[in-house]
Amino acid sequence: MHYSIFNDTEWLYPDSALNDSKNIRLTIPRGGHAGAQILIEISGAPLHLEFVWHQNVPKESLTVSLFQLLPVGVNENTDSELMTTTDFERCKSFVTRKAPFDVYDALCPIADAPAPVNGRLPLYLCIDACTDAIPGNYSGELCLCEGCRELKIPLTCRVSPVLVPPLSSSSLGMLNFFDYDGLASQHHVAKNSPEYWELFSHYVKAQIKMRCTHILLPPGEAVFEGDKLVDFDFSMSEKAGQIARKEGSLWLCGGHIAHWHAWDEQEYYPNWNQSLGVTTSEGYLQLRLYLTKWKEIIEKNHWQECMMQALADEPQTHNDSTYRILAGIFRKFMPGIPIIDAVETTNLGGGIDIWVPKQDTYEKWRSEYEKLKAAGETMWFYTCAFPAGPIMNRSMDLPLTASRAVFWMGAFYRLSGFLHWGFNYYIGSDIWHSACCPHKGALLPAGDAHIVYPGKNGPLPSMRFEAQRAGAEDYELLIQALKAAPEKTEQLIKKVCTSFRNYTREGIVLTEIRNSLIQLIEKEVAANG
Repeated sequence: MHYSIFNDTEWLYPDSALNDSKNIRLTIPRGGHAGAQILIEISGAPLHLEFVWHQNVPKESLTVSLFQLLPVGVNENTDSELMTTTDFERCKSFVTRKAPFDVYDALCPIADAPAPVNGRLPLYLCIDACTDAIPGNYSGELCLCEGCRELKIPLTCRVSPVLVPPLSSSSLGMLNFFDYDGLASQHHVAKNSPEYWELFSHYVKAQIKMRCTHILLPPGEAVFEGDKLVDFDFSMSEKAGQIARKEGSLWLCGGHIAHWHAWDEQEYYPNWNQSLGVTTSEGYLQLRLYLTKWKEIIEKNHWQECMMQALADEPQTHNDSTYRILAGIFRKFMPGIPIIDAVETTNLGGGIDIWVPKQDTYEKWRSEYEKLKAAGETMWFYTCAFPAGPIMNRSMDLPLTASRAVFWMGAFYRLSGFLHWGFNYYIGSDIWHSACCPHKGALLPAGDAHIVYPGKNGPLPSMRFEAQRAGAEDYELLIQALKAAPEKTEQLIKKVCTSFRNYTREGIVLTEIRNSLIQLIEKEVAANG
């Protein structure tokens, strides 16, 4: 049987040619992970796969996971400015392929995987090292039996003494928005049913595995008697928060309360009444009712020390003064709860606690955001469908390195958190063949709305999920290295990326620099130890 090994930060396609790489070589920090993609030519006979260590490896020390890669259809390319395009000339300088095309993105556990097609078996092998793993060199082999034929793929693994800290001690905060309605529709279960919440617990576990520190809760639902607002129902919010905390989430984030109608409009409107401004007398009274009820739920569950609140997504320069009014109302009824939001302005002082500018917004107004950060303000960053083009995002027709290197720029700028809006927004009738989901009469770049896929028993991760998880781990190592050897670390970062628009497209380059980063930390620890 012929096979080839591919880097875990480069795309693999159904028509990818085999290469000369035959050995899996991984370097893993304690508390981190590393993986490789494998493409095997098969005949179609019954298959059996098993990984075997050559040493006696404690069961929880090094965990080997094996997935079959599933193809996903990219129906349009990312445009040079916004959303998508069918004009390849507009994007050929930065995308990986001309759409439509299939790419291996979804990861299905091998036990649940469908039969391979076209005489090829695409695999992803991943090894997680626990924080107590014993540093050293390990070896093993992936054994594949197909009928009477046998294939053994050698693997060597170096576990570094360098430590990726557990989530409870992480330097990076992370929040990915969650679609509570989509969970029900994509898995064909009733919302708020026992089956629904069982699935939700698996989604929370997936977010935590990706190193999310915050879980977004659904907002309260308005209760009307006729046309009169009489109450708010927070039962979904409470249940989601209880499950998230049970599964180990560090922080909960209350769902958004209001939004503007147009980005250049001054007023905000509560979610439950899009004709009522929050600055009106009635708007205040309804917010008062909402926040009073929400505070009771928080105190009942003793969430005061683990709760944050999103008020209104993406305040702009035209409505930043109204946002500060909304924040003032919130602080009256829920003092001490930090406010976090994606922002498109620098004029929110006192109205927000965790600023989350978009990657290009941060670079555009970097001097202003740096002043705020220097004064002690907390600064994260986020990515979304705009701007499009080559800027770092997790679109499936951009190099896979972009999904990982974005955290290297976050570390370079000393930004302390990351947000993306689309964890599981399964928009459209068939995300498996049309990864560009519909949005306001256009299409979102492929995969922008989701980084997991609906599986039989919960979410299936993706190669972009793994790249983002690896990037979050890289961030933790970069912060350690920046403290120990800032100049040397910044030089390493510049070999991977110099801005959110300029980064290596080669997965092997990023992997080699990441290994150099691990070696740098090892040397600095030894020198200072």
